[in-house]
Amino acid sequence: MIIKNIFIITLFFCHSFSQDYLWPVQAEKELTAVFGEERPGRYHTGIDVRTFGEIGYKLIAIDDGYISRIRTSSKGYGKTIYLKLNDGNTAVYAHLDHFTPELDNLVNALHQHYGKYTIDHKIEPNDHPVKKGDIIGYSGDTGSVSGPHLHFEIRDDDGQPLNPFRHSLDISDDLPPEVTSLAIIPLNEKAEVEGFSEQKIYSLQKINAKQYVLADTIFVSGNIGFAVKAIDKISGQYFNFGIYSINLMVDAQFIYSMQYNTIYWDNASEIYTERSYSLSRGGYGKFYHIFSHHNNQELPFINGKSRPGYIFDQKVFHDAIINIKDYAENTIEIRAYFISDTLPKFDYSTHFQDNECKIIFNNDQVVKPQFFLTGPHSKDQIIPTEYFDMGNNTYLIENIIPPLNVIQISGKNNVGISSQPTFHMKPQQDFKNAEGELKIKHYEHGIIITFEEKIFTGLNAYLSIKKEGIMYSYELERDSKHTLSSKLIRPMELENANEIKVYYESSTPYEIFVMDLSGDIVYPDSSFKIELLENKLIISGNAYTFYDTTYLWARPVKMAQPKEGNIIAGPYFLKPYLIPFNNEMQLNISLESIHSSKNLGIYYYDQKKFEWNYLPSQLTADSMYMNTSILSGEIFAVIEENTLPILSDFIPDINGIYYSSDLEHISFHVEDTFSGLEGETDVIVKLDDNAVICEYNSYQKKVRYPLKYNLKKGTHTLYVQASDRVGNRSIVKGDFYIK
Repeated sequence: MIIKNIFIITLFFCHSFSQDYLWPVQAEKELTAVFGEERPGRYHTGIDVRTFGEIGYKLIAIDDGYISRIRTSSKGYGKTIYLKLNDGNTAVYAHLDHFTPELDNLVNALHQHYGKYTIDHKIEPNDHPVKKGDIIGYSGDTGSVSGPHLHFEIRDDDGQPLNPFRHSLDISDDLPPEVTSLAIIPLNEKAEVEGFSEQKIYSLQKINAKQYVLADTIFVSGNIGFAVKAIDKISGQYFNFGIYSINLMVDAQFIYSMQYNTIYWDNASEIYTERSYSLSRGGYGKFYHIFSHHNNQELPFINGKSRPGYIFDQKVFHDAIINIKDYAENTIEIRAYFISDTLPKFDYSTHFQDNECKIIFNNDQVVKPQFFLTGPHSKDQIIPTEYFDMGNNTYLIENIIPPLNVIQISGKNNVGISSQPTFHMKPQQDFKNAEGELKIKHYEHGIIITFEEKIFTGLNAYLSIKKEGIMYSYELERDSKHTLSSKLIRPMELENANEIKVYYESSTPYEIFVMDLSGDIVYPDSSFKIELLENKLIISGNAYTFYDTTYLWARPVKMAQPKEGNIIAGPYFLKPYLIPFNNEMQLNISLESIHSSKNLGIYYYDQKKFEWNYLPSQLTADSMYMNTSILSGEIFAVIEENTLPILSDFIPDINGIYYSSDLEHISFHVEDTFSGLEGETDVIVKLDDNAVICEYNSYQKKVRYPLKYNLKKGTHTLYVQASDRVGNRSIVKGDFYIK
């Protein structure tokens, strides 16, 4: 059945993409985005054509057809035209500045008919026919945009997005994609990469423009998935773009392939099965998964035979080949080599005396030891050091002097494989005040708890988790100079946990970090309601908010007051942070006392841009909580804002005097720098006490109303009211004069 469907889809594309469409805008064939790129929580379903920061480029009918639909909004696609083509597809032109005069007249009439600016109106086939090459509108910056451009889509007869590059849009390209990194991801509890349960990122070596290689052989075991950080280049284009197709073979076996020919609207919520949410949130950039995940092989652009990773369970070498290509068939190849085993480990001891250290290996498996000197800080250099071979697997290093007083040791076995480096320092007496950061990293396959030292101590450490008065101990292993990590912990092991401690191991063990826990377990097939931090937070959600059993927890954090408001409750860091939500959850934040202020809202803190962002929120019926819907773990707070929207640059100006023929529109700027404006519904404009329907351009922060007729001579009254999303209101009222 799958093979039959693939055959039918192939025939469909061959037929559908046979049309020679025109370029949709009278502008250079330069792009800023392509089909299938990642957007927050969704896919980009078209191409973005660059208009170089300007508006007003002519939009062209790419083929014969008729205008089937028109939309206007201050959000989303802004002003939009839907052109139904004679071949059954629909071309979508979004973010327009204005339409043709005929369509503008229709839109103005529709605004009056519906009594609002936001409209979505279908048009009969015979009302607005167009010919290939006709002008149908003008490019702009309306809706949710970061700058002027044309967003252009091709949709099939069912309204599903198709890749416009599969049509003959005549974009020449002889540049191949480029890659920088390969991530190797453990997919279950038993899987490990280089002896650890955490995903690891490796740089790729470029052999030539079309070939890359992972320089080292990587030790893996269990079910492993790959993810690649890749971009595409297009000849003569300024920007980087998303890729078109990926294929993976391991040991000459097919593992995975995808190709962005079509994306269904319902696929949006599944984007983070196909893209790495945890790597993106961790600050490592955008990675494409190269394995099927949570049955996403049913997505229309993923091969139905794709596999959920590859199980490395035989102690042999494995060969992986990854092919990545763009829509113009420019292809690159990545080769990577693996062995189903753990890294070699060597048993040795260190003996410090004065400024020397004697290293004794307790077996003869080491063919070549490797010694380096570094310092206790993260930015200290690492340099090879001289050593004396004293025989009997014993080595001596001299002149171990601060700041390079830390020894990094590894060794190669008889096949040339290096062990994981270890770090050693002469025992110190002053580390009882050692500082570090405890992190709970919740991945989809489990939890890893790490302690990151600010300064290397050289001491071993372990973890204890307190549950119902009982302490459970976990060993921490140093996986880098400053990071001590636990093995994988199942979410269930944190059920009823209320405290985590980190201890240094010494003659008298002592704790160095304590974290109070407030969390609970969420099961994938059950709805939930969780009270955290002594009812300061209440979290609720439906079944299948998460794919797997998940630990949900929160802790208070300290942050400076925002410039535009006052924090009333919080901030609270709600986690998990590295796992995507499938559905919205409801977040209720307790107010310490009943507030009479109406200017409250829930905000989340963008840790990349260092700014607070408003979330649509409201008081509960008892005024004891603020409520909002959330789709990710973030830092949340209830903030009181008392900053009024700013109204400026009025045409006509209050008390201004104008000739009727010179005044074609009413316009002004409105800006709110914190909670912002929801849309045109937050702005009220009255001319001579009659409400008018205005356009709000959120990018330009401008409100505009074209006058339908010349104003009569005499005095006219203008009333403008703007409200931000938490209820702060600014009003400008006054007269102007027509002479």
